[in-house]
Amino acid sequence: MGEGADVRREPFLRRVFRLPASSARLERSVDDELRFHLDERVREFMARGMTRDEAEAEARKRFGDYDSYSRHTRDVDAQTMTIRNRIELVDTLRREVPRAARLLARAPGFAAIAILTLALGIGATTAIYSVVKGVLLNPLPYPNPEALVSVMHPTSAPGSGERQWGLASVGYFHFREHASTLEALGVYRSGMLSVAEPGQPAQQVRMAQVTASLFDVFQARPHLGRLVTAEDDLPGLALRTVVLSYEFWRHYYGEDPDIVGRTIQTSAFPLEIIGVTQPGLTLPRPGAFASSADLTTFGVDLWVPLNLDPATRQNNHAFAGVGRLAPGATADAAQRELSTMTGQFSALFPDVYSQRFMESYNFRAGVTPLHDEVLGPTIGRALWILFGAVALVLVIAAANVANLFLVRMEARRRDAAVRAALGADRRHMAVHYLSESLMLTLAAGALGVVLARVGLAAMLAIAPRNVPRLVGVELDGSSLLFALALAVVAGISLGVMPLPRATSVDVDTLRDGARGLGASRRQRMARHALVVAQVALAMMLLVASGLMIRSFMHLRDVQPGLDASGVLTLGVSLPYRSYETMEQAAAFHREFGERVGALPGVVAIGASGALPLRDYGTGCSVVFRENRPYASGEPTPCVHTVPATPGFFDALGITVRGRAPDWGDVSTKTQAVVVTEVLARRLWPGEDAIGKGIGTNGPDSPWWYRVVGVVPELRAGGLDQPPTEAVFLAASPLYPAQNRWGMLNGLVVAVKVARGQPDDLIGPIRRVLTEMDAQIPMVNPVTMETVVDRSIARTSFVMALLSIAAAIALLLSAVGLYGVISYLVAQRRAEIGVRIALGASVSRVLRMVMGESARLALLGVALGLLGAFLGTRLLQALLFGVSPTDSLVLTVVPIVLLAITALASFLPARRAARLDPAEALRNS
Repeated sequence: MGEGADVRREPFLRRVFRLPASSARLERSVDDELRFHLDERVREFMARGMTRDEAEAEARKRFGDYDSYSRHTRDVDAQTMTIRNRIELVDTLRREVPRAARLLARAPGFAAIAILTLALGIGATTAIYSVVKGVLLNPLPYPNPEALVSVMHPTSAPGSGERQWGLASVGYFHFREHASTLEALGVYRSGMLSVAEPGQPAQQVRMAQVTASLFDVFQARPHLGRLVTAEDDLPGLALRTVVLSYEFWRHYYGEDPDIVGRTIQTSAFPLEIIGVTQPGLTLPRPGAFASSADLTTFGVDLWVPLNLDPATRQNNHAFAGVGRLAPGATADAAQRELSTMTGQFSALFPDVYSQRFMESYNFRAGVTPLHDEVLGPTIGRALWILFGAVALVLVIAAANVANLFLVRMEARRRDAAVRAALGADRRHMAVHYLSESLMLTLAAGALGVVLARVGLAAMLAIAPRNVPRLVGVELDGSSLLFALALAVVAGISLGVMPLPRATSVDVDTLRDGARGLGASRRQRMARHALVVAQVALAMMLLVASGLMIRSFMHLRDVQPGLDASGVLTLGVSLPYRSYETMEQAAAFHREFGERVGALPGVVAIGASGALPLRDYGTGCSVVFRENRPYASGEPTPCVHTVPATPGFFDALGITVRGRAPDWGDVSTKTQAVVVTEVLARRLWPGEDAIGKGIGTNGPDSPWWYRVVGVVPELRAGGLDQPPTEAVFLAASPLYPAQNRWGMLNGLVVAVKVARGQPDDLIGPIRRVLTEMDAQIPMVNPVTMETVVDRSIARTSFVMALLSIAAAIALLLSAVGLYGVISYLVAQRRAEIGVRIALGASVSRVLRMVMGESARLALLGVALGLLGAFLGTRLLQALLFGVSPTDSLVLTVVPIVLLAITALASFLPARRAARLDPAEALRNS
């Protein structure tokens, strides 16, 4: 009894494999044998007249020291047992692996279905894992990235929602000098420049204006020369310096080792090259500065000193801030310190931050780990949801294969009984089953890696551009190890499933043979549980996919306020040294519009500082109403101010109530502007905004723009964003100092064509630009329809992948249910034959068989609905216009799923109803 209890307490796998550590009974047997012989010798000496102590001493003297002998024997036996076990294991593997290969070769259909099903799940999971690892899990590409934080200014105001502002120069200098939790702090802003070497066409490059301290934050090192120092970053320098990126130096200068000291000509000013960065140095783009069309991390071609003046106090908030925490400091500690310092701004800098401003915008500091800021609030959730979805597909695939494997093992029970009768122990049976299952799953893993490579390439091709850190995502060594781990875990899980039944086969199995064998109640329940789990998981995926499809449909129904058909957009960057004033830039755009407008098919052309649904939305300007100061407690609006040339609204098909400015307004400087409807309602509720004055220079400014038109609701970052408050400024200066502002030097041109493809205009427009000024490059030509599609790309990406996962899950669930019902029919052939022979109708047999599947499907749907009700709330941030408990989705999806499962069970049910009773009874 005690020994049996000990055996039962041993772990299952240890009992199966009989590992060396489980040889306690052998050791006890050896000890008992030694004790028996010692006791015999003691009794012999006591019979000769010795006392018991004398007899034991004499027995030990002649027989040997039992304790030392016992320890020695145990050590020798343990070593012998270990060696013997290893030899037996190798010998068993040598026999079982070829045998498993032969068995699988004899069942090519089973092997092909199992391998393909598992490969689908392993491949999809591995592909998504590679994306999750590259985007979410890998650290940022900087030394000690965990110490990097984003330093910004979250703001909120009634009617404008939550916003993220950058740092202003005054805040940057104050934080840098007084924050003890920050070891270093730097700021930057990005833009585009044209580079034109003598004799070469102009090339558009990415520029970052940075403080010298930013290189300290990133602990960057130069590849050649030096990086920007504090001496290079002083205001008012006659000759500005530049550091080239390693990649730009390699591409543009062919890795010229003598590049340091040369001058590079840009559209803004000449720059002296002082160094080259190390390879791979990039800039993060915090969420407040990332539009839907841009990446949240980007490469930089030119690193130019920002040259901020500490004496100039401006409330512009145009800079992204990145800090490095001091040793021992945390992001929370920095948040508390900078929040306290920000609360003192109205006292320290009253001319910049009034108390009313601080209260109106709930102005505060925000310190966030840089990794979290780069990813943003929704990217991580979307990727984890996708990873969970494909993991569910893998579970469903594994459940399908498990059902097939159990059926296959059930058919081979007699073979297991023969092996047991011939002396095969648990370890041999485990190796027997594991050889076959691991051979299957490892083959599936190899095919899964191939599918993962294809799937990853497809995902990266359709992924939205604003998913950060996608560049460099690949199927690396860790992805291969992940796929191998999935295959091994699946193989072990499949291999141990039949062991409890296989190791308890009795003699009746041998006597009865293979005929008439049926699955045990436990195995039937196991297979039914697997089917219920498949249906439940498929239900959850279908609900999630349905919600995303509904969100996508809602987004498609949103009116963007423009007509994107037949519109080509392109960037035009004018060199500042050639077009120093707004008047010069306006004259260029007027002539450019006339020349392009004369091209065949062109019906309208205009330019703006930003495109709806793409560019603007990352900054704002405080605006004021003429002759109507804001009341106490009324928030001062901070809105997007966008320059626009005549023709822009016509080119985008934007309806203007009132009128749009024309070139007469520009030449006569009428200061005509257009505002969006949502801003007009906020500034002049219940009144007509046309004719009203609006400005950016304070309530007492002598210069006011005049509203001549109102446009409908436009959206800045995407169709899922609220309508934008914006002012479209005329292409002329409002006051003398603004004439050199350069707000027209970098505009986006929109060209409307009446027929043909807008892309056909790229060549002709490029020729017009070259004829007018060869130093002006064309930047990023793209159709407006593509811009609209990209604005909902994230939703469509998640929807597409969830829909694919749900479709695969539905197919696998239907196949799994079909397999179980088919096996059930095969097991009950005799019973069904008897029922038909006794007069059961076809409909009754159909109801009997389909009733079994209906019970499984209904239970799966019920559990799936419960799981969907709990799990779809994770989708809340990704949904648009749809509740996680949308009644339409939660009604349609169960009906569709039940209909498909009914179809899957109808085929074997119909086959059962057509059985010949005599043949069924004869073959049973």
